[in-house]
This record gives sequence, C-alpha cells and structure tokens, in this order.
Amino acid sequence: HLVAVQGLSRYHYVAQAEDVAKRFIMLVVQEFEKYGAIVEKYDVVKCSANVSDEILFGYSSNEIGFGWTNGVFLELLFWLENL
Repeated sequence: HLVAVQGLSRYHYVAQAEDVAKRFIMLVVQEFEKYGAIVEKYDVVKCSANVSDEILFGYSSNEIGFGWTNGVFLELLFWLENL
C-alpha cells in the first residue's frame, strides 16, 4: 500500500493515492476495533483481517503486531496529514 501510494503521488495521481491510503487506514482501524490488535495481513478485497485459513507461505497464523504493517499505517497517516 505504501509503495502504491508513493507511486501514485509521484506521478500526480494524488486523489487516487489518498483513496488507497484512506481505505487501508480505515481497514486497519476497523479490524483493530473488532479484535483489539493490529495484525500482519489483511484481505483488502474482503476488508478483513480474517485470513489465517488462506495463508499458504510463512507463518501459519496472522501474527499480531507485525512491524511492517504498523510502520506502513503510521507512514500513511503522516502522509495524509501533510497533504
């Protein structure tokens, strides 16, 4: 999501970048309010963090507090605040 937002923004598709950023942030917040944690993986099509049954590689569960997701969430929040 971060790469998509940065790419769209650099090529002057700021409205589209803003939409991607807001949708991701809203998904993370929605799932945090539901489960009380930020997890590693999200299904952006189904708008859910319930992906454990679909994981084929790496961890066999959706790990809580994964650093990349937390970092992207904060970076996108910062980006949106500074538009």
